[in-house]
This record gives sequence, C-alpha cells and structure tokens, in this order.
Amino acid sequence: MPCKLSWLKQELLIDGEWDGIDLEGPLRHVKAGIGAGSSSLGDAFWITLGAVSLKLLPAVTEQAQAMRATVAFDSGIWTITHDLLTQEITFLNTTTGQVETLPLVAEGGERSAGSYSVELMGIPVVETARGSVTVDSVMTLLYLRQVHAGHTVYGGANANDLGVTIEVCFGLLDEKAAKLKAQAFAAKNRATKAATALRKAAEQRIADGLPTSVDFDADEARLANALDAATAEVLRLDAELDTHRAILTTRTHEQAQALQRAADAGTAADRTQQTLAPLYEARGQARAALARAEQDARQRTHCPDCEQLLQRATRPVPTCGLCGQPDPDGRAARHAQQLIAARTALAAVEDKLATAQADAQQAANTLTALIGAAQKAASRCDAYRTAEITPREQAKSKAAATAAETRAAITAVRDRRKELTRLSDLERIEKRTAQDAEQARMAWTVAEGDAQHIRKQTAKELSMIYAEKVIPMAPDKIRHASIDPKTFTPRLNGRTVRQLALSAGLINIANIGLHLTLLEAARTLAGALLPRAQWLDSSLDGLGAGDEGNSLSARALQIISATAAQDAQILVATAHDLPPTPGTVTTEHDSHHPVIPHARTTDDDTL
Repeated sequence: MPCKLSWLKQELLIDGEWDGIDLEGPLRHVKAGIGAGSSSLGDAFWITLGAVSLKLLPAVTEQAQAMRATVAFDSGIWTITHDLLTQEITFLNTTTGQVETLPLVAEGGERSAGSYSVELMGIPVVETARGSVTVDSVMTLLYLRQVHAGHTVYGGANANDLGVTIEVCFGLLDEKAAKLKAQAFAAKNRATKAATALRKAAEQRIADGLPTSVDFDADEARLANALDAATAEVLRLDAELDTHRAILTTRTHEQAQALQRAADAGTAADRTQQTLAPLYEARGQARAALARAEQDARQRTHCPDCEQLLQRATRPVPTCGLCGQPDPDGRAARHAQQLIAARTALAAVEDKLATAQADAQQAANTLTALIGAAQKAASRCDAYRTAEITPREQAKSKAAATAAETRAAITAVRDRRKELTRLSDLERIEKRTAQDAEQARMAWTVAEGDAQHIRKQTAKELSMIYAEKVIPMAPDKIRHASIDPKTFTPRLNGRTVRQLALSAGLINIANIGLHLTLLEAARTLAGALLPRAQWLDSSLDGLGAGDEGNSLSARALQIISATAAQDAQILVATAHDLPPTPGTVTTEHDSHHPVIPHARTTDDDTL
C-alpha cells in the first residue's frame, strides 16, 4: 500500500532563531515570484531528508545553521533536523518519542539518513548490481524542480538508481529474471569458450599435418635418442671437467704457495732494510768522531791554553809530539790514541754496513725471483683454465641446452598426442555447453517475457492516466500520449523526450503530466509504493507568454487542481493563480516577503 507523505512545515535556523513556512493542505499553493526563495525551500526540504545531489545557494548556507522539516508519514508525525555543521540528521517521532541520529554520508557500512527517510516513506531500500534505491532517486519522482522543468524528465537523477527505483516502486523488479539473465550469459560464454577451444585444436591438428599415433611414436623415439646423446655428452664432459678441475686445484694451490713465499721474502727484505738505518746512523757518528780526533791530533802553532807561539825545545821531560813543548800530562799521546781508536771504530762500522747491504741486496734478489715464480704460477693456472676448463664448460652448457630443448620437444609431442583424445572430449564439452546455453537462454526468455508483460501492462496503465492528464493541457498540440515501457519516459505524438526538447512548452507539459500521473498511480494502482505527494516548483515558467501561454498555464493549473485529493498532497510553487479549489491553502511571497520569513535578502543574491 502506498505510504502517506505530507509536508507540514519547513524551517531554518538563522541567527539562533527557528522560523519557516507551514505547508499543510491537500493543495498547497506557494504563490511566489523570482527571489522569494521557493526553489530553495524545495531543495532545503529534500536536503533535510538526506538528499546529496542538491546544493543550497550560498545565500542560504551563509545564513542557516540547521534546517528542520515536519512531515507526516504512516508511522506518525516526524520532526527531521539537519545540522549543516556536523552533517548529521536527527529523526524524532513526535508521537512515540523515537529518536534516530544518522550521518548524511554513510561510512563503514552504517545506515545513512537518506536510506532511513526512504524507509519512512514505505519504500524498500534495495541494492542491486545495476543500481540502488536512494532518497535522491525517490526525490526525482516526487519533486519537479524548476531548473529541470523545461529541459528533461527525471532531471538530475542517476539513471541506474532511477531505473531500479521505478521498478521497486511499481513492483517491476524481478530478481529471478535478472539471475537467469546472468546465468544465460555465463552459459553462453562457456559455450563460446568450448567452441573456440575445439576450433583451435582442430586447426592445430591440421597445421601439424593430421599426425597419427604412429607419427607421434616415431617423433618421440627420435627425440628420445637425441636426448640420450645430449645427456651422455653432458656426463662425459662432467667427468673430464672433474679431472681437469682437480689439476687446476693443485696448480692453484701451488700458485698460492708461491704467493706466500713471495710475501715472506717481501717481509724479510723489509726487515733487512730496517737494519740498515741504525748502521747508517752509526757510520755517521763514527765519521764525526774521527773528524774530531783528527782535529785534536793536528800540529798546533799556538798553545791551546795560552795562545802563545809554540817553540820547539828539547828537554829531558816528556814533550808534546805536536809542538815539542813539554807535555807532562801526555796530551799528545792521548790524542794520537783517540785518532787510532776513531779510525778503528769507523772501519768496524763500515764492515757491518757492507755486510748488511749485501744481505739486503740478497733479500731483494730473492723477492724478485719469488715474485716472478708466483706470476709464472698464475699464468700457468690461467692458461690451463682457458685451454682445458672453459671449452668443456661451454660444451657442457650447449649439450645441456640441447637436452632441455629435446625434453621440451618430447613434452610437446606428448601434448599433441593428447589432442587425439582431447578433440573428442572437446566435442562432447562443446555439445553439452551449447545445450546448457540454449536451455539457460530459453529459461531467461520465458522469465523475461513474464517480466516484460508486467512491465508493459504497468506502462499501459500509466499511459492511460498520463493521456488523461496531459492531453487536456494542450489539446490542440497533443493528439497522443503514452509512457515508454522500457524507460518510463513520456512520448507525445510519437516523439521522444529528446525530440520534445525542441519545444520547451511541450517539455514543461510532459513533466507536469508525468508527475501528476505518478501521483494518480500512487493513489490508484495496486502494488504501487510511491508516496501520495508531489512538489511542483515553478513548473509553468516555460509555457510562454501571451494568449497561448496563458491558455496553456490555465489548463495545466486546472488539471493540477483537479488532481488534488484529500488522501494526497500537491505543493505548487508558481506566481500564477490557481483555480478556486476547496481545501487550497495559498500564501503570497516575493523578494521582500520570502518564504523563509526571517531570511536576510540582498539585491545581489536572493534565496
């Protein structure tokens, strides 16, 4: 049974004060001109309920801190408050006291405020692979926005979500048919893959010359002999490599020993060179001592004590060998002995230094010889490796590669042999999958036929209502009107919505008629889940001026007024006057008296 949806009040919190407009009445007329804020009022209501596809004007968002709607559902009267700062929406059932606070945008699998609003309308929140039922898609069926009235039907809605929402609201969602359709496509894909595999196997066998089992046996025997030969060659080369690697190991060991001997000789040469330094120093000291002794023993012409001229004299006392003067202390003899001792010490140091130099030269010669021997041993190792090891390793790699290629060829022959039996298996699979695909297609066709029958029947019933609503609005322009069963969009005089876009007036009339049709269907069609309400916002603006425009507007308003009933609600926002209708509530607004009484208006930006 369709749910009740009745707008009672819409308010905004501005400067800490709640105020707004009452919306009660089966036919609520907001007589508003440009700048009165009627479009912002309609957008604000649906954003309060959780719609995310609408955006408030800056003039609203700069003033309002929150929005509040009072709505009557079958479950009672609810006050819905949308905090614009926290983006949270609180639902309060004024009858039972039930409270729910939900986010505008759900995260982590939680329920959103929009889905809760849809549930309050009595519409299941369905999610399918094609789309989902959302408050925005439901809004598109209940709210004719001024911005879309003269351009297209179902303006601003997600096409996939809208399609699923229409199916759910009119009982057209057939999950069984959708499941059978998916199964039919999957079975068709399997059959196609099986047929492709059979075709490729047959083509491969033709490319191979249609070989028989005898051909496969001969190929496998030939390849097996080639594999044995390649394997034997690898084993032979392995044995030779083991022998030559052992020889190379010995020579490498000899090379290491020669290097060690050269290193030891280098150490010994360093030690002998180190012994030369103190000997050179001792020789220098001996030479300096000899020079001093020679200086002391040299003939003097003056006395070293008094600096007087020495005169030679012969006396019976010890005399100085240098000057012939008396030398009672034996100074001259002592100098002579010191000279002899200095010469002897220098000769001894010279002998030691000569011996050390000879030893150092011998160590250097030994080091040179051992380095040469080590280099020769390294050359022998490299030459042996190049001559004996590397060619055999290359030959082994080539033989191993040949063996691997031969094994791959044997595997390919065996796989091709399997194709003889695989062809028959593929034929059976192809036949079975083709039968399964045909059965699945037939099952889907039957289910789809039933679903299409229901869909066409619903579209037929909607077309009858639509023709009753839209043709009287422009009888001189519209001869035939219907609802397309595929898209549930209107067709006027056989023309699609895209073709109707050439005439803005017809688009407006088509939109008004469609929304009145949805309201009438919600009231009269069995199984329809649409709420019994419609919000029409300035939908007559595109009908034109002059006598023709006035005539179209008058007839459209007559049909709107005639559609109003006590068990439903129509809210019309337009500057036109409605025909006198019992139960109509009208309030007049303009830019100086906006629909939100305490809103601040400016000349540059209006609500």
